[in-house]
Amino acid sequence: MEKVVEDILRRGEERKREIIALGERERDEQVALTEKQIEESRGRAQKRTDATIAQMEQQELSSAELESKKALLSAQRQVMDELKSMVLADVAHYPEEKRKAIYARLIAQAKKELGECYVYSNAADKSLLTLSKGMSIGGEIGCRGGLVFESKDRSVRLDYRFESMIEEVWGRKMQEIYSGLFG
Repeated sequence: MEKVVEDILRRGEERKREIIALGERERDEQVALTEKQIEESRGRAQKRTDATIAQMEQQELSSAELESKKALLSAQRQVMDELKSMVLADVAHYPEEKRKAIYARLIAQAKKELGECYVYSNAADKSLLTLSKGMSIGGEIGCRGGLVFESKDRSVRLDYRFESMIEEVWGRKMQEIYSGLFG
């Protein structure tokens, strides 16, 4: 009987070692699988993080480039506006003889287009006007220089104020002026 008990105990001990060995193998396999899954998850998370960072960097770069372009365009617009103001100031300060000659040409042009008409000027330039027959002073206008002509029936106006003429030329030639300054 002792032999049977020893044999049972020995087989039980062997079975116990087999079960423990099997459990340890399963545990090791489970741990290895879990570590592999964790590493894969870490890799996927790192890729997502890298992609997110790259996207954020690109957005920041694009935003900075846009702000830079806005600042450049604003500075260029300011230069263009200052240049236009300088041109207007230069024209408005032409010597009297030169303004008188300009006004004579404008009066002749208006006479051809309107015939009899009213002539408007700023107060300072009124004395420089030599009006043709059928033209009369219509009043004063607030401007840096130039003239406005109005038909006798007041249906047609010709705006030859320096501001208007410079604005019209500026509009037509802006691309050329811009290219000359910044091209």
